[in-house]
Amino acid sequence: MKELIIFILFICINNVAMEFITLNGAWKGTILCDKSSNKKCQELDFPAVVPGGIYTDLTAARLIPNNFLAINDIKHRWVGKQTVVYSKNFTATNTFVNGSTIALIFHGLDTFATIFLNDHKVGETSNMFLKYIFYVEQYIKIGDNTLKIVFDSPIKMADNLYKNQSLQYIVPPKCVPKEYNGECHVNHIRKMQASFSWDWGPAFPSMGIWRNIELISTTEVLVTDITTDIYEKDNLWEIVITIFFEISPNRKSDTITCNITSELYNMNSIYVQNSSNIILQVKNRYVTASTILNVHSKLIDRWWPNGFGKQNLYTLKVTITTETKTLNKYIRIGFRTIELVEEPLEKGLSFYFRVNGIPIFAKGSNFIPASIFPELTAKEHVIRNLLQSAKDAHMNMLRVWGGGLYESDLFYDLADEFGIMIWQDFMFACSMYPTSEEFLSSVKKEVIQNVRRLKNHASIVLWAGNNENEAALYSNWYGTGREDIYKNDYIKLYVNLIKKEVEKLDPTRPFVVSSPSNGLYTKEYNYTGQNPYSNLYGDVHYYNYIRNGWDINQYPCSRFVSEYGFQSMPSIYTISTAVENFDDLRINSNFLKHRQHLPSGTEFMKFLISKNFLIPKSNNTIQDFIDFIYLSQINQAVSVKIQTESYRQSRSELNALGEGFTMGALYWQLNDVWQAPSWSSIEYGGRWKILHYYAIEFFSPIIVTSRLSQANELSIYIVSDKLYPINNCTLKLSIYNWNSMVPLHVHSIDNIKIEPNKAMLITSIWLDKLLEEVKCGTLVEAKKFCIMRLTLEDYNALQIAPVNYVYPTVLKDVNIPLANVKIKINTNYLPGKLSNYPDYEIEVSTNNIALFVWLEVKSINGRFSENGFHMFEQRKYIKFHAYEAITPNTLQKNIQVTTFSDIYNSNRTVNMYEYFYDGGK
Repeated sequence: MKELIIFILFICINNVAMEFITLNGAWKGTILCDKSSNKKCQELDFPAVVPGGIYTDLTAARLIPNNFLAINDIKHRWVGKQTVVYSKNFTATNTFVNGSTIALIFHGLDTFATIFLNDHKVGETSNMFLKYIFYVEQYIKIGDNTLKIVFDSPIKMADNLYKNQSLQYIVPPKCVPKEYNGECHVNHIRKMQASFSWDWGPAFPSMGIWRNIELISTTEVLVTDITTDIYEKDNLWEIVITIFFEISPNRKSDTITCNITSELYNMNSIYVQNSSNIILQVKNRYVTASTILNVHSKLIDRWWPNGFGKQNLYTLKVTITTETKTLNKYIRIGFRTIELVEEPLEKGLSFYFRVNGIPIFAKGSNFIPASIFPELTAKEHVIRNLLQSAKDAHMNMLRVWGGGLYESDLFYDLADEFGIMIWQDFMFACSMYPTSEEFLSSVKKEVIQNVRRLKNHASIVLWAGNNENEAALYSNWYGTGREDIYKNDYIKLYVNLIKKEVEKLDPTRPFVVSSPSNGLYTKEYNYTGQNPYSNLYGDVHYYNYIRNGWDINQYPCSRFVSEYGFQSMPSIYTISTAVENFDDLRINSNFLKHRQHLPSGTEFMKFLISKNFLIPKSNNTIQDFIDFIYLSQINQAVSVKIQTESYRQSRSELNALGEGFTMGALYWQLNDVWQAPSWSSIEYGGRWKILHYYAIEFFSPIIVTSRLSQANELSIYIVSDKLYPINNCTLKLSIYNWNSMVPLHVHSIDNIKIEPNKAMLITSIWLDKLLEEVKCGTLVEAKKFCIMRLTLEDYNALQIAPVNYVYPTVLKDVNIPLANVKIKINTNYLPGKLSNYPDYEIEVSTNNIALFVWLEVKSINGRFSENGFHMFEQRKYIKFHAYEAITPNTLQKNIQVTTFSDIYNSNRTVNMYEYFYDGGK
């Protein structure tokens, strides 16, 4: 039987028999005075918290105001240019100090730090992605101790490294575009690249202790990591467990004898166990030991991605016993096989993930850091809400983007639990990078540490070397594409170092050098020099702000699309938390210009909206802005919906050029870091945009979807991710005149067999002829007077796919009737589906066809079961899932409803007071 590879996930939840002191909690912070630039300056003291950072500490101490208010990202830039000292006093007992090995462990320092213990220099750091271990036996003392960490400005360090680089040539880009309001030379330092700004976020060049600190005392060696590789062999799963030890340079003995026992549990029962004695040779600082545990396949239930089965997890206990100490590590594991399938087609190669032998269409998004402040990226309620939102939208994959950071253990633990596969970039994005010996040495440590920390998670299915750096070379973004020196640097960093190290560290998981790239084919041309956006290989990123996003014919038939998207504005309730006055709430305000980092981004939004809608003008500029927000979110949602459906339609077919067999759609982007225009489907603070509600539908396991060609041939597809066939289904095409909720005509296609894990073309018709036949109007005018509704039912007449629509023409050419939409909160409580709080049933009624019915609540945490929907019936019932205790009366007072026809109603009266004050009081 061919050997297949599986992975397990790792959590350390118990650290027994080692004495340790946690150094988290309250610290003292000091901003040092730079007398070289200001002789009258004074030092500034402030209370600090660890994990933490300079911006959040100063805000908490009320020494600077809200970082996200107005243009405070610019006003607070002085903070990132300072030298900052963090200090803490702690007490060490006699027993603790007498340990032969005392390790001071920093899980995350941001970024350039010098560490002192009792005024002795312990060491220095220069990479925020590294865990640093310093041995301090000779510096620590019984009783009171003082730990001090001095952080140098990342802005100044980046500038110094740029000016003093040993390579003797420019490594571009020098700076981010001026619209970003950012800083320069971040590619010279190993820090979250987005700290210096991006097209979706602000520059906050952070400093601080952003992850935990531990002080550990032991008479033996230090266990730094435990990793596992799992292989399916015949009827067994073989678990190879590797323990990584680190020896203090002060230790004198040559060998240590230890026993390693591994036990696999299901609930409280032991499935299998194994025990072995080993002798560690401690002549070297780093020592490894391995043991193997076999378990019969019949005892194991596999781990599956979201939508394909359960996320079965087990407990693995590893016990390490030396002469004097016992250490227990508890590990959750999930068994599954994973393959990145790149097989020859008539032209090019396939590119898709096969999990447990099943081809999986990857449905999902791209994940940027949950906060621009690194210390806030592991907040449980934020991470849980984002990943739960991804799961609820039927996503099975998220790409952790390479300009952010390697996420917290919590992030990957939840991904494991929710069945969200992770495409994991290494932290390099949109830049050339230095290849000095010092830089490469730091990157090598970064790769080793982070692969060891993360490789055991079942959710991680792919490593990718960088974001868009091959594309930057090929497309000559920075004038480097024709220079061999930059191509050589690219090979040194991503191929000779990262690729080589990852394949050695984790032979069980696929690796691609870049995203986008041509996958395996890149090796044929030595990884640079050809178009990485080929539709015949690998993955692509696709953006187009010139063509109508609602035109399905523009989208590529690629093997896998790992980035695509459109901008929109966040809700008025979200963005109003960042403004200083109402004058900022205008489309062309200086505030909005400051927040829009995409060059010409707002003009692109206006242009794309105008392809389908008229942008209304009124005498109320804030109302103009609110209408613009609404239209921008509709345009984004429908555009991404149509683009995603295009990719799902082409999963089972090739076109005449050999393009197609698309097996992945990851839109850009899931989340936001502040209140600003962006590509996200979830706003800063957790509020869903229309796009995320639409994602529930376009990522549904079964969809009915259309493709309208340039010649107006309408093709209807059914796409199913289900692993079983569904027989005797009925597709209904209902054609409505805009002035009636009773269809003019219903065309049914019966006895459809929906095949498993496949896209099926069901029928093709000439739309113009059909509309004329059902008396929508003459062949020339028919498209203006009708709309088509697609439904799919099983043999019990139950709906099995979201309702979909065909817009025969752009909506700005249609005379859509006014709809009087009303909402009523029913007083009966429903069991909470998403929280411990009750759900509320909302009755929505209308007197006409209503498009894009959009419900929003202010001052209440929660979301709707459905939103941004069309109404072709007089009455509809949806649910509000509350995340806090509320009453029906409170919900009624805080809810707003907007429909498409509202914004073109010249008689509309809007009470702006109700938009901005709680409960309309």
